[in-house]
Amino acid sequence: MQNAGTGLTGTYFANGTMAGAPVLRRVDAAMDFNWGKQSPGPGLPADNFSVRWEGLLAAPGTGSYRFVAKTGDEVRLWINGKKILDTWKGTSGGVLSNGNVGLAAGEKTTIKIEFAEGEGDAQFQLLWAPPGQAPQLIPTTSLYPLGSPTTPDPPGTAPAPKPVAAKPTPKPAAAKPAAPAKPVAVAKAEVAPKPAKAPAVSPEQAAAKAAAAAEAKAAAAKAKAAADKAKAEAKATEAKAKADKAAAKAAAEAEAKAKKDQQPEPLAPGVYVLTSRTTGKPLEVIDPYRPNSQAYQPEAVGAAAGSAALARSTAPQWKIESLGGGFYRLVVPGNNRVLEVLGSSTSNGADLDLWPYYSGNNQAWRIEPTEGGFYKLLAKHSNKALTAKDSANTTDSGTIHQWRFSGRENQMWKLQPVQAEEPTAAAMAGSKPGVGAHKMSIYPNPSNGVVQLRYELPEEIPMGWVLYNQSGAPVRVSDYRRQPAGPHHQTLDFTGLPAGDYNLRMTVGTVTTREQLQLRSPKAVVPTPSGN
Repeated sequence: MQNAGTGLTGTYFANGTMAGAPVLRRVDAAMDFNWGKQSPGPGLPADNFSVRWEGLLAAPGTGSYRFVAKTGDEVRLWINGKKILDTWKGTSGGVLSNGNVGLAAGEKTTIKIEFAEGEGDAQFQLLWAPPGQAPQLIPTTSLYPLGSPTTPDPPGTAPAPKPVAAKPTPKPAAAKPAAPAKPVAVAKAEVAPKPAKAPAVSPEQAAAKAAAAAEAKAAAAKAKAAADKAKAEAKATEAKAKADKAAAKAAAEAEAKAKKDQQPEPLAPGVYVLTSRTTGKPLEVIDPYRPNSQAYQPEAVGAAAGSAALARSTAPQWKIESLGGGFYRLVVPGNNRVLEVLGSSTSNGADLDLWPYYSGNNQAWRIEPTEGGFYKLLAKHSNKALTAKDSANTTDSGTIHQWRFSGRENQMWKLQPVQAEEPTAAAMAGSKPGVGAHKMSIYPNPSNGVVQLRYELPEEIPMGWVLYNQSGAPVRVSDYRRQPAGPHHQTLDFTGLPAGDYNLRMTVGTVTTREQLQLRSPKAVVPTPSGN
């Protein structure tokens, strides 16, 4: 029976793909980890790290064993060179298991585990179910690190302690009778004793004594030299350890500084057109509330009354707004809907859609440059990339989904800023002067469904609006969020509402401004929307 294992050799990487040089290597006694939101070791991040455990595995008995992995991340397992578990393609989460593996008692077989953590809580357990038993944690004594011999362990056991023989109790000595007192003779005179003469030392003895003293002195000198050497070596080892620690600290600081220097400049918020590198088509999503039309209104230049309108088609636009911490949201201009991963799924291939903003992590994106002026967009909740589908394999109407970032060109997007345009005099011909403390105005009024909301803010402050019908019921509501100081233009899309009179109420902080709005039947040509 194998019983001398100490664990598996773990090699830790500061990335999710086990690329480059490892940061940490150690022997882990058990495959039972619950790091939570903490780093697994010095020099490793709390998120986006990977581990490879290797060594030998010994079963306590012969039979078929079933292996079970518990994790919310990605894992692969090989036993004796055969892959047993594999969730590397995005089927992670929950309890994962596979078929049985035959193992023999007294034999050691190879085992390799690869684990990649993405984002959030990190935990991992590897269990086995011996024949006729429930799944249980693999004991440390059955796991051997790299370099362990494949031969069976010696069967030796700890020797039993030897019994200690009891010592016999000593018997008390019999009292001897007192000797009869002898008569004391009276001294006639006190005589001082003569000192004894020292025996004469021969020359041979003196020479031997001198040689022994010289040898003892040489041995003492040799012992002192050895002690001094050991002390010097200890000091050198301590100095080397301090130097290595200082060098490691300097290297870590230099690496941190290099990473900080390599951090991309934050993307400037604004209105952009996102174009796929592979298809050359702009990013566009169908509005689920208006399934027969896109979520974007075609831009047009309004003309004076009585003149024909000159329309010009443009690519779909996205208003990119910063959420702080290096994350952004992608808003449909003139709408409160944002791009999100459907159902907060973390799986590869999950579709994307539009939904009102509610501060969900599946609605936040990290936007980073890749190469050639292109960018990658990673969802905050899954750390997976916005990916254009392969049109040859697309069976549904969607053209984008999320997938683990691998540097493919269909995960790269060109961000082309769109210059915001001031409304033309013709477009503002029917608008009224700004009213209220924040100079609110809406135009054109009457409108065919798409109107421009203009206002000014003296400072950064929360703002939102509500559109009421004639019965006083709210029919459109924006999100109430902070806006920067200065003039603002927003495009409001009311084309789905019936014609009639409405009341638009804009609230800035605690101040509300009201303005009447008349909607007419929608037409093909609409005023030019302006980005915010």
